[in-house]
Amino acid sequence: MDEQKEYRRIRKSLHLRPILENEQILAEIEEFGKACTDKRLYKSLMRKYRWHRELHPHYLPLGCPKPEWAARQEPLVSVIVPNYGHAPYLPERIECILNQTFQNFELIILDDCSPDNSREVINRYKDHPRVAHIVFNEQNTGNTFLQWEKGVALARGRYIWIAESDDYADETFLDSCMAMFCMHEDCVMVRTGSYQVNERDRVLVRDWDRWREDETVHYYAGHDYICHNMLHFNYVYNASMVVFRKDVFQQIDKSYQQLRYTGDWQCWIAFLTHGPICEYRRKLNYFRQHQNKVSVRSNNTSKGIIDQIRVLAYAIGHVKMSAFRRLMIRGEQYDLCCRRLAETDDAQVAADARAALRDMLKAKAWHRLVYRVVAVFDFLPFVPSEKNDKYQ
Repeated sequence: MDEQKEYRRIRKSLHLRPILENEQILAEIEEFGKACTDKRLYKSLMRKYRWHRELHPHYLPLGCPKPEWAARQEPLVSVIVPNYGHAPYLPERIECILNQTFQNFELIILDDCSPDNSREVINRYKDHPRVAHIVFNEQNTGNTFLQWEKGVALARGRYIWIAESDDYADETFLDSCMAMFCMHEDCVMVRTGSYQVNERDRVLVRDWDRWREDETVHYYAGHDYICHNMLHFNYVYNASMVVFRKDVFQQIDKSYQQLRYTGDWQCWIAFLTHGPICEYRRKLNYFRQHQNKVSVRSNNTSKGIIDQIRVLAYAIGHVKMSAFRRLMIRGEQYDLCCRRLAETDDAQVAADARAALRDMLKAKAWHRLVYRVVAVFDFLPFVPSEKNDKYQ
């Protein structure tokens, strides 16, 4: 037996095989331990097994029936396209969905009373067999998250893909995500990576995925993913690169709909409190950047910082974490708020942000002082920041 080769195979299988095969994986490790001469390899595998498999009892399935993937329900996936004013990008968005290699889906297109010719573009697809619903709002709601709710209410699929109307995807996106759900049926969501592109589809240099694109699959407890990735900024930064379970979406707290700029961030945190996430390290989505995006406008006006404070206050109140981590979150946000408010001349925004820091996040000046001292000494394993890449 080639011990190193077998060791690498079993170690890789800890990431790739579903939780339902735990007993079989443990039996393979025990058999490897009896046959190998280097017992350090066996001990290493046992440590990795305990870390990935035993320490997280909330990996267990949520009670949904095991899908029979050979006889899938029809449709298995509901693709929701919420549109407002993105007529130039709609043909590419809709065509990339209809051309997916995975075809067991329905398409739901929602238009929030767009001022451009979006209605004309959408009506070109009204007779396509994959298009299940087209809904035109008579009045603009001004809230994309209400559109999400409307789309999910119409959806018949077990899984949901919110395909933002100005983005587009690789034709294998759904195939890859559904393979991840087949492999790890207890996951509440699967995420891939995203290229960032401009209005002319040119790929930008910046990259928000903190991993090397090696096509590996990584399986994380939802609580751990929140603590190591979601408390510094919205690491699931684009809804279009995510497929999630409809039944879990219907259970989560709907207060995220009140947040104009960061509602998706709170939505993903609420999702991850219900179970694990599967991360497929391939860039299969194209996240378009242009000046009409809500996130871009929020950064330019500094108004988004108030919603960011609300999200982190929600996380502190709903996610189990240490007192030290809560202190670091408060200190970091106090520091960030002070720096961003120094750049704005809007007195009302500054007053609202300080009130949010004080009343919602319970952040104080001494939290900032402790945070900055910790940051100076680079004591970052417990600090929510981009440098903490333990789970990446």
